[in-house]
Amino acid sequence: MRRIAGLGSMLALVLAQVTWAPHLEVGGAFLNLVLLATIAVTWTLGLRSGLAWACIGGVLLDLTASGPLGPHALALLTGAYATGLWTRYLERTTAVHLALTAGVSTILYSLVLMLTAGFLGMPVPAAATAARLTFAAVAYNALLMPFAHEVLRRVQGLTRAKVEAV
Repeated sequence: MRRIAGLGSMLALVLAQVTWAPHLEVGGAFLNLVLLATIAVTWTLGLRSGLAWACIGGVLLDLTASGPLGPHALALLTGAYATGLWTRYLERTTAVHLALTAGVSTILYSLVLMLTAGFLGMPVPAAATAARLTFAAVAYNALLMPFAHEVLRRVQGLTRAKVEAV
C-alpha cells in the first residue's frame, strides 16, 4: 500500500513539475520537485530507495518530455547515487548537508541532461547560459531541500503511526 501511495505521490510531483512549476521560475530556473523528492527519499529511506524512486520519477519525466526515454532517469540516478554516497559517512542530518547535496545533485542532473542531449543530437544551450541556469537551479533547490526533507519525514511518520495503530 505504501508503494502505491509513493507511486501516486511521484506521479503527482511529475505532473506538478511539468504543469505549474515552470510558472515559479527564479533566474530562469524552475522548481525541480522530482529531484527534491528523490534526494529527500535518499536521505530518509536510504540509497536503494532513492535509486528506485529516481528511476521511477525519471521515467515519468521522460514520458512527459518530447525527447527520448532515459535522460531524466539517468540524471536523477546520478544525483541519488551522489547523495547516497554522501549520507553513508554522516552520523546526523543537518540543513547544510541537505542543501549541499541538493546543490551537487542539481549540478550532476544538469550535466547529465546536457551531455545526453549532446550525444543524442538534441539542442544544448550555450555554456554561459547553461552555467547561469544551473547556478540558479542550484540556489533554488538548495534553499528548498531542507523543507522537502522535513515534509517527507513528517509524511513517513504519519504512515508509520497509522501502520502501528492497526
